[in-house]
Amino acid sequence: MSARDAVEEANAAIGAAVSRCTLPAGDEAVLLDVQYELLELADALAAGTPVPELPRLWRAARDLGPVGVPRGFEVLGGLSAAAGLLKLARAVSRRAAREAPADAVVVLDRLGAVLLAVAFRAEERERSLGYAGSCAD
Repeated sequence: MSARDAVEEANAAIGAAVSRCTLPAGDEAVLLDVQYELLELADALAAGTPVPELPRLWRAARDLGPVGVPRGFEVLGGLSAAAGLLKLARAVSRRAAREAPADAVVVLDRLGAVLLAVAFRAEERERSLGYAGSCAD
């Protein structure tokens, strides 16, 4: 799979997470902005051109900051389907980074940090709402 294909796959998983309509509105807006920039990144990877400026992604990374998550959070299940889809998108973006040129790797690493931060916030929000039962029932 090419880096471009993996970026598009990650972008589709982000779209699926947003479509769940369970993320806070601010996080949905951030992810939608990032999705448009990922389209630009995929186009650049396909054309073999330098990575374009992606100010919305950099702003999201700055605003969300680094997030400390519990061990295994990146891969373990939880309460939020949207968070699960964002964790999947993060894993796919990491796969894209293995095939991407150096300038794109920096962007994909930053994308992974943003996705993890939003996934963690989504999971925390879901936990704060309470639930009736669990997957372990």
